[in-house]
Amino acid sequence: MDNGRITANSRPLKAETGAPAQVGSGMNFPIAKLIEIFEPAQWEDFTEEWAHSLKPAYKLVTRWTGAGDMGLDIFCFSSNNGFDGPWDNYQCKRYAQKLTPTDIWVELGKVIYYSHAGEYTVPESYYFAASKGIGLKLKRLLLKPACLKNGLIDNWSGYCLNGITETKAVPLEGDLLSYLNKFDFRIFKMKSVVEMIAGHMKTPYHRRRFGTASFPERPPVQPAPDEIQPVESRYIEQLFDVYSEKLSVQLSDRSELAKHKEMQEHFNRSRQLFYHAESLRNFPRDSVDPGAFDAIREEIYHGVVDTYDMDYANGLTRVRSTLKHAAMLTPNCNALCIRVQTQDKQGLCHHLANENRLQWVKKNG
Repeated sequence: MDNGRITANSRPLKAETGAPAQVGSGMNFPIAKLIEIFEPAQWEDFTEEWAHSLKPAYKLVTRWTGAGDMGLDIFCFSSNNGFDGPWDNYQCKRYAQKLTPTDIWVELGKVIYYSHAGEYTVPESYYFAASKGIGLKLKRLLLKPACLKNGLIDNWSGYCLNGITETKAVPLEGDLLSYLNKFDFRIFKMKSVVEMIAGHMKTPYHRRRFGTASFPERPPVQPAPDEIQPVESRYIEQLFDVYSEKLSVQLSDRSELAKHKEMQEHFNRSRQLFYHAESLRNFPRDSVDPGAFDAIREEIYHGVVDTYDMDYANGLTRVRSTLKHAAMLTPNCNALCIRVQTQDKQGLCHHLANENRLQWVKKNG
């Protein structure tokens, strides 16, 4: 088995990070119908993106990139032993019509030929997927392994004899024929477009490719916890600096705000805004790119920093002016932006204060 040859002609999946395409307002027709009219490059990108949904089930997911694919496309290993352990293959096809038996005879032949030759072991499962779906005749064959085997034997001369490799003819005779007759054709299965869409929905790519129509709604935001949490200590400290400066009275505990209703209400609103933005951080972790929340926070920072840096009579005016400007911003850096609300934009200012990137009371004047 030449693991080195296969490794040299394959590559890991493209990373999930990177600048996403802009998300539109969604489609007015089913996603499956859009996939049917994908251009070749779009279909390849979609299947690559979909393959990321397979990662939790496997140790390694990789894609063939070299010439002479040996019947491999997206192959997935269940152990760290490569082809010496259990593995599956997903053969993704794009044709002008639904996938038919004539489209797959040569692929079946490649699996028989190359596994017999020792290029790789027999996969546990070998799935066919197609942009326009699997035709009824092929579906029936895949559900009847004995008929599939007989169909391959009958069509070997027409599709496999000169189609498996460009370097020589591969007649079905001798040991190869015996090997085929003993081969377990139950490994050949189908993966529907609907199943692929369901998997693709679990990846960060789905929202950027198919728009807001497929992006889940945010659940209701829970109120800020009654007790101040360690995670919010610094922006709370900054708020007390703001109130102390405004009232010319040193304040350091929320109980002291009871005598100052305006400050108390501002304090409670600020905590709610902070946790509103925190809910954005946690939504939805498996549907957007890693770092999407941080990118929005960075965009908000650059959007408000000039307003923040202006001269103000006191820190409270600085806070209010900065948050007012934040509310007018429209972040557009990634897919998560379509679910950003005004409270998130203002709450992110408190997140920035929590990191000392914004300091409401200028200690040095």
